[in-house]
Amino acid sequence: MRSYVKYEKELEHEYREKLNEAKRLGDVGDVFVEYAFKLLKMVKPELDDSLIEDIAFDPENPKGYKLIENLRRELEEEFNSSDLPAILERMAKAAAHRYEHILKDNDRTDVFRKAP
Repeated sequence: MRSYVKYEKELEHEYREKLNEAKRLGDVGDVFVEYAFKLLKMVKPELDDSLIEDIAFDPENPKGYKLIENLRRELEEEFNSSDLPAILERMAKAAAHRYEHILKDNDRTDVFRKAP
């Protein structure tokens, strides 16, 4: 089984910083997609850049993300013989935590904005 933890560690600090800078819910998804695709390009450099459209942050999904069929097909071997799925799940989990934090902050802010 191949391991891509080395690549995860290379991206981790910058990824977490960008997540912490995210102020809107949509920003969280954008950061996840950007860094997940950077990881995938490190794993398989020949991936076509247009395939970035085939990955999505999905906090409702148990894995935290979705891969569209084209990208999944391109990475089938890596997904079946490495820790890549677990790494993407950890990245999605970090994004989901930030997403929940922003959601809670927005809920608290809305309480104070409502007119009496």
